[in-house]
Amino acid sequence: TTSLGGSSSSPSLAKTNSLLKMAALNGQTQRSADATLSEYADFSCADNWLDEELVWMMNDDNLYDASMDDEHVKSLDEQLDEWEAMEDGANEEDEDDDDDETSNAWMHSDEPWDHWGEEQRQQEEEAAAAAASAGDATASGVHFNARADSFLFDSDSEEDEEELQRLEQETLDRLAKIQLRSPRLDRAAKSPNAKAFFDREPDTLEGYDRMWVSAIDNVCFKNLVGLFRNYGVQFADNFGDWQDGCLEDSSVATIEDIASYKAREVYNITGLPCIASRTSFEIEPIPTLNTGGSSNNNMGRAAMANSNPRVASGYKFNDVGMHVDYICDALRPLSEPTRVTRFKTCLCYYDGEMELFDYGICDVDLHFSNSLRTFIPMSQAINEMMQKLTLTFGLEYQSWLQARLAEGIAGATAAGSGPASLKLRDRVLKEGKVLPNDIIDVSAFMDSKVDVNLMDECAKELSNRFLKEKPNKILTVATTGLVIALPMAKYLQVPVVYARKERNVVMADTFKAGYSSKTVGKNRELLVSKSHVDEEDRVLIVDDFLSSGASQEALLRIVAESGATAVGVGVLLEKAYESGRQSLAGFDVPIQSLCRIASVKDGVIQLLEEVGFDRMQQKKKMKEQQQLQKQQQKQPAKEDA
Repeated sequence: TTSLGGSSSSPSLAKTNSLLKMAALNGQTQRSADATLSEYADFSCADNWLDEELVWMMNDDNLYDASMDDEHVKSLDEQLDEWEAMEDGANEEDEDDDDDETSNAWMHSDEPWDHWGEEQRQQEEEAAAAAASAGDATASGVHFNARADSFLFDSDSEEDEEELQRLEQETLDRLAKIQLRSPRLDRAAKSPNAKAFFDREPDTLEGYDRMWVSAIDNVCFKNLVGLFRNYGVQFADNFGDWQDGCLEDSSVATIEDIASYKAREVYNITGLPCIASRTSFEIEPIPTLNTGGSSNNNMGRAAMANSNPRVASGYKFNDVGMHVDYICDALRPLSEPTRVTRFKTCLCYYDGEMELFDYGICDVDLHFSNSLRTFIPMSQAINEMMQKLTLTFGLEYQSWLQARLAEGIAGATAAGSGPASLKLRDRVLKEGKVLPNDIIDVSAFMDSKVDVNLMDECAKELSNRFLKEKPNKILTVATTGLVIALPMAKYLQVPVVYARKERNVVMADTFKAGYSSKTVGKNRELLVSKSHVDEEDRVLIVDDFLSSGASQEALLRIVAESGATAVGVGVLLEKAYESGRQSLAGFDVPIQSLCRIASVKDGVIQLLEEVGFDRMQQKKKMKEQQQLQKQQQKQPAKEDA
């Protein structure tokens, strides 16, 4: 049986056991943290303050009180409410003041047109004021010296040269103490092929016009490449396997010196401009705050600082790695969650003549701090360095694309093409579809649904190509050819005659010609009234597509039968991979097309004017010729055998 006293003592016993278990767990955590922190004792420091609030509160004139925490930093909503209240109060006070109402008019209306012309008016006022002051000065006999050499920086003075030499020598002395090394860079220095590899020209076909090299963390290399490729910079390689040679490399040397050392070493081996990086990691110490005698309100950081100096100490590493996760895991249970940690990345650019530095900084609460936060300051530093190098070297965003576009427009203009053909090609690539039997579906903009603006621009360009032929009539096929024939007739100021595929009641006497339609899949017949075409006409054949040339050939036979003169064939799209142009060669008429389709293999539309396609075709023909030559060489050997 259980006594009454025993039953009442059970809860207290369970509570005692729970407290003992928690104490044992805390003691185990403390011992584990001590073991981890003891390994990084060489990196401890007591004055790397990262939190500006704490620095302010540690001054003698500033007393810290835990109750101040909520009052010192206001939330964003509170700040917005205060700002709105201040604005409302200001508006009420200014209701009766016309001048104030005028001066604050921008608060009520801030549209673009409200400020239109302000800059010009300001310039005019400044010019007038300058002219007035110049007149007053002349009248008073005051003359200004046009030269102001005393305010100019003379970079060629001997003192400046001596100062630069002194700073450079100090830098070299510091870098000489660094023993950092990269195994891959060592292998590159010994390789006989390395010089040719790094001296190669940038890949201009991919839009690169500069060749650089980098020495940053391998995991961040893609970020660097992705940003700089937009500015035409190609990276030959990245040396991201640097290893510390001594303790001073990871504890004494600054991240600026290490980044500079890496960039200079890589430049000396490769001869290419180099971008190198180094990231540091810091943990702020737990301060002993001036509590002003109110020790009851502050039992957090100050109490922990007195209990364990290793926990209270700050830490500073000039490199990141697994040790960041280890020390954060050790300090996290024994520190406040808001204890500040800092990741700082330094990027150094060096090309033998110029050295530039830029930084990225990320402050993280200890509760969220880990080595993955390194990507944040690294990305920030890369963006900042990109902006600095853009200003320094005049780099242009996607200049290769602009140059390629300019070349394409110039080439198209030289070939008689213009902007309309470029727009048509773009629409074909974006909205065209390949159907079975290699039929190209462009119904989205020139068949069952017509983009009249695009057709009008194409008609104007195609008409300009036939102006010298002086046509007086346009002949096309109903109804697909009318989308381009009608606007062309407007620009050429000629009538349109279209061939029907079925006889109409009013068509008593007609010219007719048969052809085979691949789209419809059967033989068709074109009919043109004899009263619409006579011997004196100069006829221009116009259609939407030129594929096999069957329909255009039928129209040309009708023109020949009528005795008229065919002056040319103009089409929007030409299937260059079919024999349409060759089948019309016997008629000896000029053939013009705005867009030539080179291939629809595997359902992909590829245009003949695309950069690189001609070269691919040439390579393909060369391979075929080589294979043919090999076969011809094998045949005599078989005959001899």
